[in-house]
Amino acid sequence: MRGGMPDNGFAEQLQNNSFWGKGQREDILAEAERHPLMNELWENKIPRFEKIDVPAYVVASYSNSLHTAGTFRAWRRMASEDKWLRVHNSQEWPDYYDAANTEDLRRFFDHFLKGEENGWERTPRVRYSLLDLHGGDRVNVPAEEFPPADVTPVRYYLDGLTRSLATTAPGVGGAADYTVGTDLDLVSFVTRFDQETVLVGYPKAHLWVEAEGADDMDLFLLVQKLDAYGTPLQAFTVPNRNARVHDVTERGTSILRYKGSDGRLRVSMRHLDEKLSTEDVPAHSFDRVEKLSPGEVVEVEIDLLPLGLTFHPGEQLRLVVSSRSPLGTMMPGNRPYTTPHGGRHIVHTGGDRASYLQLPVKPA
Repeated sequence: MRGGMPDNGFAEQLQNNSFWGKGQREDILAEAERHPLMNELWENKIPRFEKIDVPAYVVASYSNSLHTAGTFRAWRRMASEDKWLRVHNSQEWPDYYDAANTEDLRRFFDHFLKGEENGWERTPRVRYSLLDLHGGDRVNVPAEEFPPADVTPVRYYLDGLTRSLATTAPGVGGAADYTVGTDLDLVSFVTRFDQETVLVGYPKAHLWVEAEGADDMDLFLLVQKLDAYGTPLQAFTVPNRNARVHDVTERGTSILRYKGSDGRLRVSMRHLDEKLSTEDVPAHSFDRVEKLSPGEVVEVEIDLLPLGLTFHPGEQLRLVVSSRSPLGTMMPGNRPYTTPHGGRHIVHTGGDRASYLQLPVKPA
């Protein structure tokens, strides 16, 4: 249900393949259909992060489209004063069972459960990764917080006339549009970095959008790294990269092949939760439906998954806005999500509708 969309392909796969066992079990698919908005049923499933005060060793990655958002959310909100975050550069299973990482976790347990004075308290509170996507990833970069303290949020404004991104808002209004359900159901905006640039933290999009011929919109966003020639860069997150892995990730399986930081939002669910939203990470209440009127242009904030990316001089960043997920399905065999809303999507830019992509920029 990420972004307010009933994208239940993964849950259907679990249920239909009897992963849940043959005994009594909760039918979350029926519940999702019966209760599409936030209510007591769903609120009771949200952990009480403010009650988590035990020491915590949190492991996350940028690339798991199933777990990334929830893991970083737990890290931010838990009340524990003794918490450590390690952000790796691969898929969770090979990382967890790497001998060095297993020993690292053992030191944490030995310190807090056995009282061993093994120097664990000198471990950096945060160790994060920077992905290069050319094979030059950096891992275990130390910091005291995430994002690191020297990160600055920078707005890159969309220009619908030139399809570019720039740190200065266009003075003249423009727009970019696409028709839902066609082969070209997306628009994109590109910027080129002329110097070494590091992004680490939480990106978000602030867009002015309009639906022509429909009263709602399902928006999917993707932030990609491109090489100097405009080729999108990606990376497998698993060590096994044989033909079978190529096949299953060709049109999806986003937890096995990293293509960039993504986000999504059903525009009628755009109402923000004022208590949970921050300047860097918008949070939506999902407790109401606000349909669009003909000709209405609305302002939306969309959170994207946290990222850690290094850009070398000449390399480019591309923002994709579409009516379907550029990542494809989450797992092999999932049913792809198809929006029930048609029409034409219009992204307004510049002037008094200055849409922007906010990026967490760290000094190189």
